[in-house]
Formats: sequence, structure tokens, C-alpha cells
Amino acid sequence: MDRACALCLLAVIGCIGQAAPVDCAIDSDCAPSGFCVAGACLAGTRACPSLQPTFSSIDRSFIQVGCGVSQRNCHAADSAVVGSGPSFAGDVYRALVNAPAANRLGSARGLVLVRPGDPENSFLLVKLRLASALDPQYGGGQPASAPGSTCAEDLAAIEQWIRAGAPDD
Repeated sequence: MDRACALCLLAVIGCIGQAAPVDCAIDSDCAPSGFCVAGACLAGTRACPSLQPTFSSIDRSFIQVGCGVSQRNCHAADSAVVGSGPSFAGDVYRALVNAPAANRLGSARGLVLVRPGDPENSFLLVKLRLASALDPQYGGGQPASAPGSTCAEDLAAIEQWIRAGAPDD
């Protein structure tokens, strides 16, 4: 093998298995109807990401972005406030589906975060729909910084996913 061919082969081998380049650094790097999170452009806006009624879409574009999983707040593993709600570090699906709700700030007991097929009795949707910072029955609405601010389209996608049995898709 000649030297030029060997260099070409090394260049090709060197590219295999390497991380993809960053798609974005700031929101304006994305299309007008997108925003930047962790180097990737997501569809929608920060206040209302475009969700499909699938767990993978809800987790990637809503939970991982808006619930503080990637930051040191809210539902991250090392968050000071995670004691008041579930940790979404690790297996988020298992932390949500058929999981008991802690509801330390409200009086309601025996709640389940996501009850497959039953969005009306899924505490996740109750918390996202609450506009109060401190409801006596259910505690504070989510997100804690802006209770009740989840857009109708996202609530509908989450409800549709739960109604379909909350599959791990």
C-alpha cells in the first residue's frame, strides 16, 4: 500500500466512532421555529417545544429540557429540591410510569405520576395544569418557576401518550 492510500485509510478510520459536530451553540443557530439545547436544535420554542405523543419525544424535548435534568436544579439527581418530587436522573420512564407521587406539599395521597391509559388520574398532568404555586390538595404547579405555563399543545401530546397506554417508545 502506498503512503497516500495509507493516509487516506487512516483518515477514514479516524472518523469512525467520533462524535458528531455540534449543531448549534445558541438559539439563532437553529431554524426560526427551533431552539438550541445541549448542542442540538429542537423544533418549537423553549416555552412550547414541538412534541409527538411518544415517550422519546416527551423525554427528549420536554423533560430533559424543561425539568432541570441537565442542569443542577429541579429534577436533577443532585438538586437540592428533588426531595419534593421525583428525580429524573437515570431511567426517567420508570420514575414516571406507574410510580407513586410524593406530593409532600399537598393533602392528596395515593397518587400515581403516570397511570397508563388514564390521563385524568395521572398526577403529572395535574401538576402541569395547576396554575397555583401552592394548591392545598396537590402542592405547587409545574414548572415551579411558572406554574401552569405548559402550552396546550404539549399538554395534549402528553395526554395522548398517556391515553395510548404510556408506551416506552
